[in-house]
Order: sequence, then C-alpha cells, then structure tokens
Amino acid sequence: MPHTRRVLAVEDDPNAFDLLRIALKALPLELVRAQDGASAIQFLNAEIPDLIFLDIDLPDMYGWKVLEAFKESGRIKNTPVIVLTAHKEPVHRVIGSLQSVAVYLNKPFKRDELHHHVSQLLNL
Repeated sequence: MPHTRRVLAVEDDPNAFDLLRIALKALPLELVRAQDGASAIQFLNAEIPDLIFLDIDLPDMYGWKVLEAFKESGRIKNTPVIVLTAHKEPVHRVIGSLQSVAVYLNKPFKRDELHHHVSQLLNL
C-alpha cells in the first residue's frame, strides 16, 4: 500500500475544495484545507506538507503573499506548489514562474491533468 501524502489546499471556497477532494480521491492523499492565508501560514508553522495547492484570491490576502511567507520561512524548499486559480491573466503565470511554482492550473481544472501533475510531483 502506498504511503499517504499530506497535502495542504489553500482554498477559501468550500465547493472548490470539495471538487478537489473528489477529483483526487483515488490517490493516496490526505487533503487538509486552509480557508485563508493566515490559516495556511499557521499550518506551515506546525508542519510541512508534501504538496500545496494555492488559490490566488483569498479573503485576507493574495495567495502570492502566502507563497512569499512560505518561501521566507525556508520550510518548504522541497515542497511543490500547484497554483489552482480562476485567474487567466498572463501576469499571474509570470508571477508564478518567478515564484517557482511547479504547476499553474486554471479553474475549472481537468481531473486527468490534475492527477497527472500530482502523481508526477509526488512520485505516485
């Protein structure tokens, strides 16, 4: 049986989180939700996930600020980040590439594409 990976989903929309959870249910993942940036940063202070899903629009700050805090802490050097957002503007992709995100996906996502990226990043 494969080792279960802990995944942090920084997502304020409970429906989007449920869709993500359903889309990934076949993979050996434990999906934990942080509904805002402050909760995500607090989670990171307690533990390091194997993978992070990051939404850009959060109620208390932009996801990019959360990512900066993650990186400044030095705690996620080897943790891949998948940005999962409705933002389709090229500027956000550029920011993502400058922030070294592993994958930038737009909502609505395709389940097969999501599975592919998660499996590849976590060596599943």
